[in-house]
Amino acid sequence: MLSLRLKPSAAPPRLADMDEDPDPLVFPDMPDEAVVAINQFLEAFYTHFQNHYFAQMHRWHHKPDRCQHYDDQIPLPLEDPPF
Repeated sequence: MLSLRLKPSAAPPRLADMDEDPDPLVFPDMPDEAVVAINQFLEAFYTHFQNHYFAQMHRWHHKPDRCQHYDDQIPLPLEDPPF
């Protein structure tokens, strides 16, 4: 029996290039049917994920330390007049 042992090889680290496109996702060209099938799968997965973990996500987003206080009034009088 012949067994091959493959050694994992990591890509050498390289310096970041500021002129390079920062988008890490490069999508290949695919047939229309494949695009639609993948889209339907992702939508079904996302819906199922949200339905399953709704309580945990709701609890996390509504913790008192995470609430946005958009209705807080600015203390008056203002130290610096606007005009």
